[in-house]
Amino acid sequence: MSATIIEHDIQLNELCEHLSRLPYLAIDTEFVRERNFYPDLGLIQIYDDTQVFLIDPLNISDWSKFKALIENPNVVKIIHSCSEDIEVLKVAIDAKPQALYDTQIAESLISGKNAMGLAVLVKKYTQVELEKGHARTNWLKRPLAEEQLNYAADDVLYLIDVYRQQISALDKIKRLDIVFLDVQDIIDKKYKPIVPELAWRDVKSAWQLSRRELAVLAELISWRLHYAMQRNLAVNFVVHERSILLLCQRRPSSYKSLSNIPGIHPLEIKRHGHRLLKCIEKAKAIDEDNCPEKIIRVAELPQYKKMYSRLKSQIQTIADSENLNIEFVASKRTINQYIGYHFNVTQWSQESLPELAKGWRGDLLKTPLDAIISEYKD
Repeated sequence: MSATIIEHDIQLNELCEHLSRLPYLAIDTEFVRERNFYPDLGLIQIYDDTQVFLIDPLNISDWSKFKALIENPNVVKIIHSCSEDIEVLKVAIDAKPQALYDTQIAESLISGKNAMGLAVLVKKYTQVELEKGHARTNWLKRPLAEEQLNYAADDVLYLIDVYRQQISALDKIKRLDIVFLDVQDIIDKKYKPIVPELAWRDVKSAWQLSRRELAVLAELISWRLHYAMQRNLAVNFVVHERSILLLCQRRPSSYKSLSNIPGIHPLEIKRHGHRLLKCIEKAKAIDEDNCPEKIIRVAELPQYKKMYSRLKSQIQTIADSENLNIEFVASKRTINQYIGYHFNVTQWSQESLPELAKGWRGDLLKTPLDAIISEYKD
């Protein structure tokens, strides 16, 4: 099927007027994000059940009607694996999607298979085998080759057919609402404000550091994230995380001592040495009592293994009774988050409810899981 290229504001506005009258459409995005903090939108694909439209964003200046379409709750937007696309639409046009249906999430509910790829999904429902080969293409380069445009079009061409079959299956098992609820959770996470001053909490190796080292980590990670966002650079292209951890442990006080630390790339020192030293000195000046508390891992709690095993077993029982894949219901991360919340293992463990205590998962799990947790608190 040949696609219609949309590359001017007037064309886009006319298309949006047409699409806003439909009950649903298929959508996908192509973007580039190799060294950048923010993704660069390269193409938007739309299928209206009759025609594929490829929106070239490079010459579009007025996105108001397209943003309204994305935020229109009366038009279902069908997509596959929506997480990155949500971020792309947020960055490119400041659109917060409504009525977004993810075929990958839906398939987890129908077949119990998590994270099914688009090609496998399309073959299951349409018997069509998609050709792959342009996933790593530069979507900002013009002109795009016919093969690239065909690849992009295929990403939406079969989604409506998949959607119709999936919602029939979901209606039978009364799970359609869960698809939209889980997508909404993803949207909410993507729209959660970035707080550079708290970003150190997400460093996986932070538990290995002392309180003073954590103070240094907080300063360095905050500076790096501010810098990356301002200059649109991936954080590890500013200063790699392994270099930051070395700086936390060594805490050099001069450019010379900084240069003598093995494992830190010379370009990192050349570009950012004085900024790094400034962060370290600022952290050294913090009173010990005001340094972050040493991080306790959930796995260090007494009887953690037994508690985790019992929680997972209970979740498995409930998932089986509801004909759900346990990996879709809960992961090791969310179970640990649940334990951490109830035992308040870090200063921030109770800042928000754990995922397993909210929404449809909370309805299924909270009471039986709380009963198990209470046994270990006594």
